[in-house]
Amino acid sequence: MRDYRKALGFSNASATKDYMSAKDIKLVNWELVLLYNSRLIDTFSKIQSTIPIETQSVEKIVNDAYFTIRNNDLLMQLSNHGRGLESVYFSWMQGYIAAVIFKPFIEEQLGCVLHQNGADDLNNPQLFAKKSDPDFVDHDRKIFVEVQAGFKGGKIDIKRSKINPKLPDYEYYIVCLDCFNGQYCILSVRDLLTLPETVWYNNPLWEGALCYTIDESEMKPWSQTNTIEYFMHS
Repeated sequence: MRDYRKALGFSNASATKDYMSAKDIKLVNWELVLLYNSRLIDTFSKIQSTIPIETQSVEKIVNDAYFTIRNNDLLMQLSNHGRGLESVYFSWMQGYIAAVIFKPFIEEQLGCVLHQNGADDLNNPQLFAKKSDPDFVDHDRKIFVEVQAGFKGGKIDIKRSKINPKLPDYEYYIVCLDCFNGQYCILSVRDLLTLPETVWYNNPLWEGALCYTIDESEMKPWSQTNTIEYFMHS
């Protein structure tokens, strides 16, 4: 059977299946992507207005990312887990924009100067690759930062695979942004590693990946204008 598929020009069974079912033909609906861009600009402009520190233009962030991804054919490199390419683009952009606009806020909270880290850096499209590297790094302070943003409300989970320290002498933080409720928390991976095994569970929504659910008491609003106390005293 293997020799037969090889004679057809395929090196493995998966490639043969994709070809014969035409799943290898992938066309992007760029008109839908442009509609997604408009929604991203509108959504994150609203979110940005609540961040208590100045950040760069959301419209510029979205447009720069869009043209880099499209002109360098990067969308095909994003993992889709069976989803449409346009949906993959929208989800990836949500996380990307959240990390960019909250970067100054995170720097203020941690007292550091963060720089882009990892292979999914749009500043170097020729080297772009979707990997699980932390989003930001401050080599002077020896700090890694991973940003995780949620947009649907409900519980917030952290994957166990996200808390593997990259360098033992670096502090590693996970910043969780609940963009549905305007709340955040900053968790130390060093602390997460001390949690008992019983708090980790297999999350069926993430293909059974081991996850930890953040206690709601750890979350706090990133802007005082989001709090009941602000409205009571304003």
